[in-house]
Amino acid sequence: MDTNHASFDMKEKKTIIFDLDGTLVDIEPIFVKIFNTLAKKFGYAPIHPEEIPTLKKLRLKSLIWRRLGFRILLFPIILKRGREEYHKLIPEVKLFADMKETVFALHSQSFIIGIVSSSDQNTITALMKKFAIPIDFIYHCSIFNKAKTLKRVLKERQLTPSETLYIGDEVRDIEACNKCDMDIISVSWGLNSEEALRDAGAKIIVASPSLLLEILTRNR
Repeated sequence: MDTNHASFDMKEKKTIIFDLDGTLVDIEPIFVKIFNTLAKKFGYAPIHPEEIPTLKKLRLKSLIWRRLGFRILLFPIILKRGREEYHKLIPEVKLFADMKETVFALHSQSFIIGIVSSSDQNTITALMKKFAIPIDFIYHCSIFNKAKTLKRVLKERQLTPSETLYIGDEVRDIEACNKCDMDIISVSWGLNSEEALRDAGAKIIVASPSLLLEILTRNR
């Protein structure tokens, strides 16, 4: 994806909101571990390594429907258990390489930095404390309605969509930002593949934190 011509002017941007899982932290091995642990309890098929490239092309909702089938009625319980297991595994969670330096560099240039994520608020806070990353605000959102929370952030923090930018790794991030008229930069190192992001209408896809930082600080 061509990253040389952004569809927006970074000079306007004052606030950068990050997704957490798959954007700041490498959730994939943790996700598979939790998914497969719960598969034994709830009776759905586990994820095998050879399936991952194909699954990364799917929207999260499609993955859940495909895997759970009639067990979709149990999804709220599975999600709750999954979040509990995720919190227990905080010691195993790792930041993507260079992401800490990227966030620090952005913060030093007077960007307001936030996180909007469907992970549990306590987990997000614990991870930011663990990695000592400068975050100005954290919001938890519904797994399938991130747009509602993004709109709440804009209202409560008195932001306009034009001065706010989201950084995320999933198709649902793109869809949420579209509903809020908010610009987004998609990253290709997370849960959805570059192909899936492109098919969802991503205008900018970056392949490394260094490229992300370059775009965000260009002409400032």
